[in-house]
Amino acid sequence: MSSNTDPTPSVETQQKDERRAKRFYISLVLLLFAIQSTILGTALKLAIGDPALAVVPDYHQAALNWDKSHRASLASDRLGWEVDVIVSNISDAKGQRAISVELHNQQGEALDDLNVEAMIYRHADAAAFQAIDLPSTGGGRYLGMASMPQHGLWQVEVSIGGAGEPMTLSRTLELEN
Repeated sequence: MSSNTDPTPSVETQQKDERRAKRFYISLVLLLFAIQSTILGTALKLAIGDPALAVVPDYHQAALNWDKSHRASLASDRLGWEVDVIVSNISDAKGQRAISVELHNQQGEALDDLNVEAMIYRHADAAAFQAIDLPSTGGGRYLGMASMPQHGLWQVEVSIGGAGEPMTLSRTLELEN
């Protein structure tokens, strides 16, 4: 009998087959790791890189001081104040819109000499917020200009100082023009 007709493979052939199988399975595992890393990298890039997915400004601090924040948001109702936030429907050529906050106490008297500030951001891009001061123009009206060139949902967060206790208001507006 010759060695060519032997049905059992030689030791050398078995070692070659074993090395080939090891390379195949190690390559398969590395390929799966590469696919998983690519998917994870894409998900991280989308989560971090898209400004539309930004957290609302000052959310963390408001959450830590929830009792204080909640009390400030209910202050105008507790004091019986009437607060109107008005944003003009038309913007100028630069995208500026007038923002007016009108404050009246429980007796309907105008409230002047308060510190009124507003933080404005578009829901589609919460990371790009702007803070503006609203100086008093008399008669309980506080007026300022904000850059709001795009239509869509906008958030106006008003904080009022000098009212005896912290006061905040939040209004969601839909601008069409």
